Amino acid sequence: MQRKWAILTSCGVLALSAPQLAAAQDVASVNEIADGNEIIVTASKRAEKLQDVPTAITAVSGEKIESLGIRDFRDYASLVPGLSQRDSGAPGTGTIILRGLNSGAQQTSNTSAVYIDETPFSPSGFLSVGALLTPSPELAEVERIEVLKGPQGTLYGASNLGGLVRIITKKPDASRFFGTASAEVSSVSHGETGFLVRGSVNVPIVQDQLALTATGYYRRAGGFADNVTTGTDDVNRSNLYGGRVALRYQPTPDFTFDLSGIYQNIENEGYAFQRLVPGTFQAAFGRYGYASYADLGADIKYRIVNANAEYKLGFGTLTASGSYARYKTQIETDQTNPYIALGRTVLGPVAVPVFGVPIDTLLPADSFARFHASPNMEKWTGEVRFASDRMGAFEFMLGGFYTDEDSIYYTTVFVHDAQGNLRPAPRDALVKATTTSRYKEVAGFGNLTFYLTDNLDITGGLRYAHNKQVAGTGGPGGITYYLPRTPLTFNFSDNSLSYLATLRWRPAPNISAYLRAASGYRPGGPQTNPTPPPGAQTFVRPDTVWNYEAGIKGSVLDGSLSFDLSAFRIDWKDIQLNSLVNGIILQGNAASAVVDGFELQLTARPSDLLTVSLSAGHTNARLKAIDPTASSVTGAQAGDKLPLTPSWTTAVILDHQIPFSNSVSGNVGATLRFQSDMPSNYPAVTAVGQRKIPEITTLDLRASATFNERFTAQVRVDNLFDKLGFTNIGVDATVIRPRTITAGLSAKF
Repeated sequence: MQRKWAILTSCGVLALSAPQLAAAQDVASVNEIADGNEIIVTASKRAEKLQDVPTAITAVSGEKIESLGIRDFRDYASLVPGLSQRDSGAPGTGTIILRGLNSGAQQTSNTSAVYIDETPFSPSGFLSVGALLTPSPELAEVERIEVLKGPQGTLYGASNLGGLVRIITKKPDASRFFGTASAEVSSVSHGETGFLVRGSVNVPIVQDQLALTATGYYRRAGGFADNVTTGTDDVNRSNLYGGRVALRYQPTPDFTFDLSGIYQNIENEGYAFQRLVPGTFQAAFGRYGYASYADLGADIKYRIVNANAEYKLGFGTLTASGSYARYKTQIETDQTNPYIALGRTVLGPVAVPVFGVPIDTLLPADSFARFHASPNMEKWTGEVRFASDRMGAFEFMLGGFYTDEDSIYYTTVFVHDAQGNLRPAPRDALVKATTTSRYKEVAGFGNLTFYLTDNLDITGGLRYAHNKQVAGTGGPGGITYYLPRTPLTFNFSDNSLSYLATLRWRPAPNISAYLRAASGYRPGGPQTNPTPPPGAQTFVRPDTVWNYEAGIKGSVLDGSLSFDLSAFRIDWKDIQLNSLVNGIILQGNAASAVVDGFELQLTARPSDLLTVSLSAGHTNARLKAIDPTASSVTGAQAGDKLPLTPSWTTAVILDHQIPFSNSVSGNVGATLRFQSDMPSNYPAVTAVGQRKIPEITTLDLRASATFNERFTAQVRVDNLFDKLGFTNIGVDATVIRPRTITAGLSAKF
């Protein structure tokens, strides 16, 4: 534990011991707005204009997050070309999908990563089961969200095959005291009232050197789905609460030390489900009605601590970062189908000879099954890197990275009787298992940029990573259909090398074109069957991608029109899938896929008061080949579309400012979102899985007034036409939020 805490404290010691090493040099602040419309981003681990970074990025600023009323992942995912989700129906849950890289419902490890500041929040271990969660921080704390498309393996390491989401938080300001307070009330059609209260304060402790920011919030997301079995209305209400404390120490312009901590709890009392008649889109129990023998939900707890120090030397910037991230979860769902029927099939022939009772006594047909899934993680991470300034024709970055990640995944299938009561031990748990994953990685990375001319440069990058894994299955007291399961431990180690090459041409100060080729990987791991049958893999290799991309971005007409256009192709090889080998389901490298597409973002400012933004994306993600052993389990065939990625997405955002007087200004706006139909699963899985999720079109309206630049009143209507939209389909369909009317007040002081 002392060694782990050293990751955090060493950054502070290093920072405090050498601030005088830095020499004065002006570098663009990450908060700067260039030319009035371009955000400075740090996607390349340098502060650069968004239009100059040679990769596809969508950046959503904190101001835009507030004005649009963005509150959770889907709110901004639907604005970002190429970004989607396996929506599990509750905040904080689900799988992030970028550029279509999603292998289906059996996928449990990440293909897209999440960073919060310098903290890699997504687990990387082969058995980490991190893909069940989508971080959902309070977005009022956010300076901006950067969505990086395509693999970022050389700078960010493992498990971002499709890209990554970087959430950049607001930093303290030592120049002045200020704060904000806000409150909202929302009414959900077909549901109940929700609310939000939030406050934030920025306190200079030492003028212009040391400052503290503290934020706290409580949000109730009103429910609208009804559990027809228990008779509970609006069961999918959620409570999200927590806070953040951040400290910034900047004794000289050349040295900055940041320390921050995030605390968040998410309490979901149910899910945004609607039961459908099998094989149709007809509601089985009416709109937003579903059936579960009990009101089951999900609880998620996030804790993050990050320390970061930066020194501006006379020839570059040295950065040292250390972080600790933890989450604990409890996710419960009604899984009566398939566990009870399958359990009776498995136990039927052995019930009397092994257990001494008939199957109807051991596991009655009218039993209910409660599936309890609990992925948990602790992750310690440290990184040191040096980014040089331009030195003649060259510029480079060198760094080292270390992570130590512990993941524990508890799964239990509890059995309840026909009245919903938990059956007495030892028949209370039909299945019980603990999966552990200890993942350690050490990596070195670097890139070198050579300027052929001031307007033409090439960059090459490499990252070498070595990981060690210790995996455990079964766990103490493990059982499978009431039969004991032996705990097993497996060791594994592997090396990976990632590559990057870019060619960038800037024909004008406001135009940048690029070609990019980059690779990425998701770690493999041990085969967890102690006696794999003949023909099975003894270990599972990493699956890898190569992303080939061409893009152009910039602004014209004196900045009144900005654009970002990219086209890409991704080759995904050795996809990790469940496979059936001699009657045993095992993990293996069993498929390949290809993804083609393009992404477009346009922003027009025809006047100082009017802004119109358009984002559009086309993604064609399909299996290229699949082994018959995996096809028999997944139902997938070569040529099938990868699940839960729409072919087309479009969003149009319009905002018009209204200067009523010198002290009062207004704004009216609208957001139109479109998502084309998409496969819910591979076509041959089941009759349920053969359905395509229909397209979704929604319209949001908003209006606000600001008085003396201090007080703002806002009204929003989300999903104006009360569209019923599906985002995922299994036994139940996951639905989007119905029409929601929100009124809010905020104040600055």
